[in-house]
Amino acid sequence: MIGESGSGKTTLVHFLLGLLNETLLTTWNSFRLFGEIFDSNSSSIKWADFRGRRISLIPQSSGSGFHPYRTVASQLLEYFSLINPKYSSREACIQLFRSVGLSDPESAWLSYPHQLSGGEKQRILVLLSVYSGAELILADEPTSALDPITGVGILTLLTKLVRENNRSLVFISHDLGSVTDFADIITVLKGGRIAETLIRENRLWSPKSEYARKLFEIDSSLPYTA
Repeated sequence: MIGESGSGKTTLVHFLLGLLNETLLTTWNSFRLFGEIFDSNSSSIKWADFRGRRISLIPQSSGSGFHPYRTVASQLLEYFSLINPKYSSREACIQLFRSVGLSDPESAWLSYPHQLSGGEKQRILVLLSVYSGAELILADEPTSALDPITGVGILTLLTKLVRENNRSLVFISHDLGSVTDFADIITVLKGGRIAETLIRENRLWSPKSEYARKLFEIDSSLPYTA
């Protein structure tokens, strides 16, 4: 999902997590989630049951995903004991650390969040989301605070794990280059509305709306046809 600042990307994430401020005026018609249709009159949306269990979030800032005064070990053990007990042991978590490319899993396990790099923390948040068992993963600009090389590594890892574990991913970004590299479908937002939805065909994108075309025209290296 791509869009300029203020287009509604993060607002949509908050909506899908059931975290919109209740005092805000919101308008919507209907949507389908996990095979069920919810309309604007529906009172059966159990966000607390979805959040963390069927929908997980990889936040923009890796620091916001951890308690600053608890070790990584204590947080992962508690998280998996509540969400997916299969991984609620030191041995299972260390193996996951190795699988996501942490160079020193034992040290990371015993560390506090501030002792890890941004890339290391984001790799741990990726594995938490994927191995929580959640069917839908929301990644809200998860690489915006990382250097380009680390960011590409995180996105490569994320898309690999999503495919291997049969998850769905909503990747939100303002970086069209990253989106075109990793997405199968692009939804372009403008002013809180969908400007266009694009599906990649033969490795190319074909924007039709004026706004989407302008976004692609900014970078001539993007794989698109006019």
